[in-house]
Amino acid sequence: MNKMLLILVVCSSVVFNLQAQSIENALLWKVSGNGLDENSYLYGTIHLACEVKISEEVKTTFEATNQLALEINMADPAMMTTMMQNMYMADGKTLADFTTDQELKQLETFFEGKVPGMSFAMMQNIKPFFLSSMAMTSFLSCANPQGYDMYFLQQAKQADKAIIGLETLEDQLNIIDKVPYENQVDDLLLMANESLASNKKMFQDMLDFYEAKDLQGLMNFMNKQESSMNLYAEDFLDHRNKKWISVITEVAKEKSTFFAFGAAHLAGENGVVNLLRKAGFTVEAIQ
Repeated sequence: MNKMLLILVVCSSVVFNLQAQSIENALLWKVSGNGLDENSYLYGTIHLACEVKISEEVKTTFEATNQLALEINMADPAMMTTMMQNMYMADGKTLADFTTDQELKQLETFFEGKVPGMSFAMMQNIKPFFLSSMAMTSFLSCANPQGYDMYFLQQAKQADKAIIGLETLEDQLNIIDKVPYENQVDDLLLMANESLASNKKMFQDMLDFYEAKDLQGLMNFMNKQESSMNLYAEDFLDHRNKKWISVITEVAKEKSTFFAFGAAHLAGENGVVNLLRKAGFTVEAIQ
């Protein structure tokens, strides 16, 4: 199974070839010290699951903070319009420009029944990265997948908490657009080459690592997955993490904040936990 699927689920962007940097296995982390008047918290999410499992301690911690910070501000009413404007390939390109007739037929078979209300003809000019996202729900054993990010977004709205983003949707879209369509198609074909059973097993294995809070196991598992997108590792993970540190620092000094982002961003030498520690903060594993 290729890494395209993992990109979209664990960090909303790609993670691969992480440098060794062992950290504690936890999804909830407390950030203190270095001039902070109040504690803030990090929580590693997964963007797609059959069930959102939130412990009472995490709920209590979330309730004690003043605002929610997600990777992007999912409460922004303009987000959907921006996404729709950027989901299609440029210059009139379609999947047929990057595949053989046999490969195109294979993709048509792969997508059969996976996206209700959308024929394969309607998909052919959508960026392959987003086609992978559309296919993902068929790899879960439930009809109505959920996301941890969406859970916290809903809770923040109910509690009338401020909601902010560590980056903009445009930032994420610009990173995706750095990957040539040829590479995106290659990864989509890797996904299509696998059986449904294999794709489902890969997804479940990933969920098992996540639910066990085994960050190192999750990283090792992801690093084993084949992907042409390994060429863009720094853009998709390291550079984003480093940019987030200044945002986290500024935001946490203003008010107690619950930062929820893909679990893959926590670990590694250039992971958020290690980078915050290097910046002088005390970052402690809670749960």
